[in-house]
Amino acid sequence: MPSRGSALACVLGLLLSAGCETVDPGPDYDRAVSEIRRATGAAEVFHPDADAARSASRVTALLEGGLGLTEAVEVGLLNNPLLQAAFHDVGMASADRVQAGLFTNPSLDALFRFPASGGSAEIEGGLFASLLDLWQVPDRERVADRALEQRILKLAQEATLLAAGIRVAYIDAVTTRKLVEILAQHRAIAEGLVELAESRLEAAAATVIDANLARLEQSATVVALRDAEFAAEDATRSLGALLGLPGDLDLRLGPLPEPSARALPPVEELERIAGEARLDIRAAEAALAEAEAELERQRQLVWRRVDVGVGAERDDGWSVGPGVRLELPVFDQNQAQISRALEHSRRREKILGAIRIEAAREVRSADARLAAAFDTIAIYRDEVLSLAEETLEQTRSSYQAGKTTILPVIEAQRQVLDARRDYALRLEQAATALSDVERATGTPREVLFDRSSEGDHQR
Repeated sequence: MPSRGSALACVLGLLLSAGCETVDPGPDYDRAVSEIRRATGAAEVFHPDADAARSASRVTALLEGGLGLTEAVEVGLLNNPLLQAAFHDVGMASADRVQAGLFTNPSLDALFRFPASGGSAEIEGGLFASLLDLWQVPDRERVADRALEQRILKLAQEATLLAAGIRVAYIDAVTTRKLVEILAQHRAIAEGLVELAESRLEAAAATVIDANLARLEQSATVVALRDAEFAAEDATRSLGALLGLPGDLDLRLGPLPEPSARALPPVEELERIAGEARLDIRAAEAALAEAEAELERQRQLVWRRVDVGVGAERDDGWSVGPGVRLELPVFDQNQAQISRALEHSRRREKILGAIRIEAAREVRSADARLAAAFDTIAIYRDEVLSLAEETLEQTRSSYQAGKTTILPVIEAQRQVLDARRDYALRLEQAATALSDVERATGTPREVLFDRSSEGDHQR
């Protein structure tokens, strides 16, 4: 039969073994990375435990080959420092999850009394542990699990928003560079008109007014080109900042993807996809689940301290016996915390409803913008551009033949510039709208295209 000392040693051993939990956020980082890759379609994503040299090598390789839209998103998800910092919030939530599963440390009471008349010292002591932990720890773990899930989904949502921001910045940078090319072409056209006006002036077939008007138009194109070059440089710097790259790095960007003629699912299907896939909706659902779990935990906390253990006393000899320590719920029956948790749960429920409504609005708005952009692109491509260029050629021929003044030529040049510039901006709008559809549905475009069905609206 084991002695009382050996039984006490066994109890202490069990308590110590229960406290040997370690914190390993690696699996939680893995879950966050998996969610980010699913939502963005990125091949590689930052991971705090990954080899930093390997990640840096991957970024370098992507930059050396020139950045397309997909590659730019991957660079940002690997290299953006704010996203990297947000991963550590998951690590802290993982630590909170481990903490929630730990038993309260046992308490040791000891009292020594020395008789004034002399003699042996009297010793009293006790070792107590919380009995409530047996059913409170599972409740705490449920709350911490929900909080960790919410943090993982929130991190993935932040990464998704970063990817959307990178797409918009990339589209803007490419478009501003395209506008520089267009304005450079227009400057060349204006220079040609100056040469034509001056040659006609030398031949006494035109006036000084014609030559001056042509020079003024040329100067205007030079100023517009310089403004466009500054805008392109600024847009590139903005993109570089999102990618976590130095401001003086020369980024080589590819052209925008051609507007896709593939079908997207109808807007009702897009809304359904958003309801299932959007990470902010799933994070709000996890936050509601956390609030409901916390409400249930608070309802169990009327009795907040029940400690049991053993006490020992030495007077003439040793005496050992069980002990209990209670906090009586006379004044504080946890009413305030229960009410607070209830209000928090109701608040989370309303927030979830608001996020779902906003998600549906974003889906419909992005889908409508995409449809309008493609309709306008078709008009510019099939009508406006060809008519403007044909008109310019006709007015130049008429002016060269002396049949008209230089004013119609200048006006036709401006119409060509406007048409080309507007066409580039409409392409930007279409690319941005498609990116907005990805963000609004929480789903990469490749997945959306694959999920399209017969009867979808052709873009």
